[in-house]
Amino acid sequence: MLRNMLLFVSLTAMLIFAVTTVLAYEVPDKVLIERPKGNQKLNSWVAPVSFPHGFHAIRLACRDCHHKETDKTLGKYVPCRQCHTDDDPTAESGFYRAWHSPGPPSCLGCHTQMRSEGGKNPVGCTTACHKPK
Repeated sequence: MLRNMLLFVSLTAMLIFAVTTVLAYEVPDKVLIERPKGNQKLNSWVAPVSFPHGFHAIRLACRDCHHKETDKTLGKYVPCRQCHTDDDPTAESGFYRAWHSPGPPSCLGCHTQMRSEGGKNPVGCTTACHKPK
């Protein structure tokens, strides 16, 4: 009886800790990603992307995407644009490459890797992110 009570109290404490830790990090549920103003002619058929940030936030560690996270930014929402400032689509760490690089931590790179490991993650332009206007 005492053992069951201790187990129950321990599990309850762990659950409370887990829930409060998740709630301590306020992150947006959705993030609207728009093409930079200088690139409006590039892929003009592409509508802004409604990125399901909350969906990804409960499945991945923040550092999986926010790969330059520091103790100073830990637990704070840092928009991609804060680091990926270059509008040139060929720039190595520019705005476009943040999502389209061939390897993680980019969206396309991560989805492609998971797909190669047997996942069903969408990787096509219009099936994954970009809904035509």
